[in-house]
Amino acid sequence: MLEKQHQSIAFELIQHSKLEKKQILYFCESDKEARLLKNELLILLDNSMIGYYPEREILPYDRFSTSDSIIQDRLKLLNSDKKNLKIVVTSAINLFEKLPSKNDFLARKQFSLGDSLSIKDLTAILEDLNYQRVDKVTSINEYTVRGGVVDFYSGFHKQPLRVDFFGDQIDEIRQFDPSSQHMIDKLSNFKLFSGSEIRLNDESIKKFKSNWRNYFQTYDERHCEIFQTLVNGQYPEGYEIYNPLIQTGNSNLVDFFPDFSLIKSNKIDQILVSHMNFVEERYQEESIDVSRPLMRPEDYVYQIQEIQSYLDSSKQIAFASDNALIDTTKDKEIQLKELVKKQNNAELASLLITSSEQTKLDEITKKYKINTTTIPFNIRDGVFSCFHASARSFVNENGSFVHLNLDEFLSSEILIEKNSLQINDSLIKNFENPFLDNELVIHVDYGVGIYEGLEVLKTNTSEEEYIKIVYHENEILYVPIRQAYLISKFQTTQTQGIPLDSLSSNKWKIKKEKARLKALDHAAELLDIESRRSVASSSQLICDKNSYDKFDSDFPYVLTKDQINCINDVIKDISLIKPMNRVICGDVGFGKTEIAMRGAFVAVHAKKQVMLLAPSTILAKQHLESFAKRFINFPINIELLTRHTSQKNKLKIYEDFKNKKIDILIGTHALLNSEISLDNLGLLVIDEEHRFGTKQKEIIKSRQSTTHILYMSATPIPRTLNLVYSGLKDFSYLYTPPLERISVKTFLNLQNQQIIKNAIDREISRGGQVFIVQNDISKMEQLRNQISNLIPEANLGIAHGKLSKKLITKTMNGFNANSIDILICTTIVEMGLDIPNANTMIVIDAHKFGLSQLHQLRGRVGRSLRQAYCYLLIPNMDLKKAAKAKLDSLVRYSDLGSGYFIAQEDLEIRGAGDFLGVKQSGHIEAIGLSMYLSMLKNAVNDIKGHQQEPILDTEINFNDRALIPDTYLPVANERLKVYRSLNDAETCEQIDQILIDLKDRCGKPDSEILNLIENSKLRIIAANVGIKKIYSDHQSAMLTFNDNLTDQVYKKLIGLIQSGSAKIKLKNESKITLDVTENIDKRSAVAKLLNELL
Repeated sequence: MLEKQHQSIAFELIQHSKLEKKQILYFCESDKEARLLKNELLILLDNSMIGYYPEREILPYDRFSTSDSIIQDRLKLLNSDKKNLKIVVTSAINLFEKLPSKNDFLARKQFSLGDSLSIKDLTAILEDLNYQRVDKVTSINEYTVRGGVVDFYSGFHKQPLRVDFFGDQIDEIRQFDPSSQHMIDKLSNFKLFSGSEIRLNDESIKKFKSNWRNYFQTYDERHCEIFQTLVNGQYPEGYEIYNPLIQTGNSNLVDFFPDFSLIKSNKIDQILVSHMNFVEERYQEESIDVSRPLMRPEDYVYQIQEIQSYLDSSKQIAFASDNALIDTTKDKEIQLKELVKKQNNAELASLLITSSEQTKLDEITKKYKINTTTIPFNIRDGVFSCFHASARSFVNENGSFVHLNLDEFLSSEILIEKNSLQINDSLIKNFENPFLDNELVIHVDYGVGIYEGLEVLKTNTSEEEYIKIVYHENEILYVPIRQAYLISKFQTTQTQGIPLDSLSSNKWKIKKEKARLKALDHAAELLDIESRRSVASSSQLICDKNSYDKFDSDFPYVLTKDQINCINDVIKDISLIKPMNRVICGDVGFGKTEIAMRGAFVAVHAKKQVMLLAPSTILAKQHLESFAKRFINFPINIELLTRHTSQKNKLKIYEDFKNKKIDILIGTHALLNSEISLDNLGLLVIDEEHRFGTKQKEIIKSRQSTTHILYMSATPIPRTLNLVYSGLKDFSYLYTPPLERISVKTFLNLQNQQIIKNAIDREISRGGQVFIVQNDISKMEQLRNQISNLIPEANLGIAHGKLSKKLITKTMNGFNANSIDILICTTIVEMGLDIPNANTMIVIDAHKFGLSQLHQLRGRVGRSLRQAYCYLLIPNMDLKKAAKAKLDSLVRYSDLGSGYFIAQEDLEIRGAGDFLGVKQSGHIEAIGLSMYLSMLKNAVNDIKGHQQEPILDTEINFNDRALIPDTYLPVANERLKVYRSLNDAETCEQIDQILIDLKDRCGKPDSEILNLIENSKLRIIAANVGIKKIYSDHQSAMLTFNDNLTDQVYKKLIGLIQSGSAKIKLKNESKITLDVTENIDKRSAVAKLLNELL
């Protein structure tokens, strides 16, 4: 939104509150205005003094529900004691909503550390408040019990809580991250109240059934899905349409702020009338669905006459005439220069300059020698600068203080205080559930079977969990947890009619051998492709620590843990003589560009040049702007080369790059020109690598095989994944989303005008913007007319590749500036456009797009802190099987960071043949993709002559229970993740960290778990010694050695036996016994011996 001339509502509200000595509830004309106003209040008031009550961001009679984050913000404000609040801002539209009785929002008793409370009592309270019991808490209104720990997610806290008990006493209270399940912080107390705005208990459900039946006497409740779901105690999407029938009594928002002075914007009267007309319009549109009967508007929301008393008692602030100190028609730089001059000449006492771009602030601060400050700002004489979210410029009443915001376009994003606590990496793997119940899996030695979960088996006096796999004719294989690495998913293009292998037949061995021979051939082909790079040497790119630290500290944001790992990978790679060949996979906005910038910085400091190859001019220009801002404080020359560059400038760029006058060259396919000298090229970055063809990438590789290459993509192409899986390309994955990002809700619908209208209305009503993607340019004008008829008040723009550059730029600038509400475009939008205010995307004829392409498109929305929506529209449901599977997988993988999983899904849908670059092969289908890839990697290593260390699978049995009980961790697949993590651990320190993570998630472990932990540590030590089996009873422990025992271990063993001090006896050439009769802890005695042998 372009900034308009602005009277300082924020300043006037603060003055009014001081003079009247009253708290204020201010009604804005829109939710967007309320968010902007909060940002402006934050300049002068502490955050604890300001309240913001958001709109629901759904339509009247909507089929969607309010997002969890909005419910949290609402509940937290309504439940706060409000004593510290000075000003609360909200949209006037919220006056219409019928809220539950004030008593429904009162928090239950506060609980503190050391309080007497049993797990049974806490779960009873949660059940009464209608929390849903789940396996893993990820959303509001959920809880789970594991061991001595209860997790729950209430709307009062930003993060879910984990309460750890010691007997019937609260031992610890922790906040945790719902996505990783790791602890974030510790608390001393917590409050309990309903996680939803309405409570669904026996009493309220009984009341709802009675009210619904009385109100909708002519409707059949059996056909109303929302009714049935609510009666079952669950909250379906769109349940809010029946809130007045569920809640006990109705309240108005004003009732929650009884002692507040009411003030309203002078623009709201017309807005209230307009909104009531909109409610009526929505009622007429939605009431045709007999399976979803609607309450009449007069029963659904308050009418204007019902809230008139609040409006009449609300004051309006009188503003002085606009102050000429701020002229919004002028360029910001010119205004800044004039205002600084006025302050220096004592015509202005105080000037505060803010921006949401740190680099811009740094530049201004340096140029004008301005003092930096923090918010809230204490008005005083001088010129000051401060980082702050978008806020309008304003002048105080007497003109002595000016706030100037330098942002070119205003965003209504609220400034959120970031949690600076670092979340430690958990060693419990966060991979997707490895197997689903009754899913086809493949065992290396026995072939294809059906996974049927985990089962505890008792052998002699010991008990362990085993993986159960069912084969042909119900043959059952129990696989010890320590051998879980032998099992993988069975991935093929077939979904039905796949025959199970037999444990009593050798057909599997024959199929496996054929596939192994094919993998050898395929590995030879791949190695031939990469042979030039594998023998080539590259420059070692190294930067001194002081210079790098300065560049690091200049980054204005907090790196995610994945970014840190990826940066370390890249810096390590380019410091080696072997050319880097790394792929970074991460969703849009996850920070791939910053990783490339760090690599580029190091390369330039090592006296080498950098090229960044982008697939479009728009994206190349965006990279130029990003790089220019990031490197503004460093003497590095950056240039752009695209097809729009004039011939004269091209020749100059060629010459300057050859003479090393350009450090970083960013461009499109124009970089592939043979006239560009690559003699000093140290690093090549290929962004959106999935957009380039093989020939294009091979041109650069063929011309310069000694260059370090970094590929970046959200969804790597099959050929790239092929090289990754075979070990010929290194791989880094950005899975952690930026703070506060929310997953995009994705829907697959039949195309109709009502869905399009609802989607657009929902976004525009909250002040947002909409992308509509239509790849058929010939249909765009017709679509534009259709949208104009549906939403006549909206401003529309069109963008596609056949328009002139000037027209595209004008349209995109208009969309960026909020003057265009709806952009109808082709996949031109896929190329890296970053518009945080656009949070709804509608894709017409979605079945005609590729899976990775759809994921890239979806990544253009949801780049702010608000709930985003993506609608995949198709003409009918009669689609080909592959097309339907593609769209279903996109809906299924809608979580943040799911690009890699979508790329994998794409492989399964398209088939192994497409992935491998060879014709579909029966034997690959027979053994599955994952096993073939494992064979391929082994084959590559064999041809390269790399000796593969055999996995020493040490069997350990102390004749007791060593497992994770289902009472401690109830979900089988969660237990399997822990088991696999213990098996994958390479050090005892990693095992200790896994135990810490387990304690955090499930509470204090019992002896069975501690036995498992000690067995895992013994397995690591035993593998180093060369022991394949440990068996112990009460008297002795028997250790069986591997066939290739090292001379060093053998000499130590003989020395211990000869000394007689270790109670060891040699039973035969491969076995020894250790007397443990005097040892209470048999495992410690064995561990002590193994450490002596090491």
